[in-house]
Amino acid sequence: MELTAAHLRYLLAIYDVSQTHLDICSRSIAEKLGVTKPSVVRIMNLLMERGMIVKEHYGKIYLTDRGIFVAKEVKKQLETVLANFPPVKIELTDDERCAAALALTSALPERAFAGEYDRLFGSDDETKTEMEIEL
Repeated sequence: MELTAAHLRYLLAIYDVSQTHLDICSRSIAEKLGVTKPSVVRIMNLLMERGMIVKEHYGKIYLTDRGIFVAKEVKKQLETVLANFPPVKIELTDDERCAAALALTSALPERAFAGEYDRLFGSDDETKTEMEIEL
């Protein structure tokens, strides 16, 4: 399953909050995005499975190196789409343009964001396999 626009939106929100706060919690992400805490928890679980975040027992959320790398790549791609946004017949608000750009960005395969990280540092599957071999 590829990362959807919603997944990318949450990842970018976590990244943005992490720029000003060391400790991030589900509540702060929910408030930033205007969503419920249960929806944050659902997406956090998926991002944890992807190795992009770590969530501690007491709810603190931290981006992994992979998560930071992917968030930066997504942000760069989003900025590129926004800078080259195609003309449309109606006037769009900044939020509408950003949502549309995020939808276009999320249509790219996940390897567009995580592929370079995997190439440079190895994928989580490769790391697990190496750890299993050592055991």
